[in-house]
Amino acid sequence: MHIEVMQPTGHLNATSTNYFRQQASHVLDRKPDVLLIDLKHLKQMDSSGLGALIFALRSAKAIGCKFALCSISEYIEFLLEATSMKNLFDVFENRSQFEHSLKKV
Repeated sequence: MHIEVMQPTGHLNATSTNYFRQQASHVLDRKPDVLLIDLKHLKQMDSSGLGALIFALRSAKAIGCKFALCSISEYIEFLLEATSMKNLFDVFENRSQFEHSLKKV
């Protein structure tokens, strides 16, 4: 199983989303089975960042790639819940929980 992991850092907002989208496209060009976005080092995200995550999710699904998030902060969890988008994503508490879920498959 080919797993790719992206770890955005700092802020995922209007000034950084183009770079994130380019990186996600580049990673997905390698046709992974799973793309994990580890948000452990992400300090803040706005609606542009949420849009970038949805772009990555849709791009992954378009090639049959599973998509998951892990290590989301309380703020990002609130943002996902407030926008009713949390159910779009497979969300894991941390990378260990994500890896454990793969062993069940």
